[in-house]
Amino acid sequence: MSTENPQDVMEPVREAASRDDDLRTRVRQLVTDAILKREADPKAIHSVMQAAMAGLGTGLAQRAGQTGDALKEAVGGLDQAIARSTYAMRMAIEEAAGQGRQFSEQDLNEARDALRRMEADLMDLLKQTGEKTQGALKGEFDRLREHLSHNGTDTGTQVRDMLDVLKGKLAAAGAGAASEAGQTVREASGRLAAVTSGILRGLADAIDAKTR
Repeated sequence: MSTENPQDVMEPVREAASRDDDLRTRVRQLVTDAILKREADPKAIHSVMQAAMAGLGTGLAQRAGQTGDALKEAVGGLDQAIARSTYAMRMAIEEAAGQGRQFSEQDLNEARDALRRMEADLMDLLKQTGEKTQGALKGEFDRLREHLSHNGTDTGTQVRDMLDVLKGKLAAAGAGAASEAGQTVREASGRLAAVTSGILRGLADAIDAKTR
């Protein structure tokens, strides 16, 4: 995993949140780029999410005028970026399986462990960031967190689907551990993060092309 500085995420997001329009698109692009720089390592996604949320809180506090809509758009962009990264990871696993190849059990376990609390961590970060703000912005964070807790997030949907896929793959790996077939399951077809990164880059390029 690349050891990028969290400031490399936090500062661009802060700057965008303080003044940019179309925050959903801008934040989605910034967060996706940060994940790609870290080679889409599952364990790095949380650190990117944490740094981005910190940047949002600081930037929105510097923003003139109403911040409610800006907060919704910015968090929506963050949610989309994390969800699409998770979707790309799922595609990497399913495409490899369709070609008769698999990733190592260690990679699959690491992905599962990193994703288990992803949606809950997103909600916790909203709470923590809101508690650091003041005035009307604090109330906006509270309202958005309450809304998302009732209606769910794109991240949560993708994570649940991904965990179902991982459960099946890990069960298959364990069941065949002593057999020749099991040995094939444990042989890596390349790092999961690297394949995920390639798929995510393609998804991001296609989305960006549509918004031009």
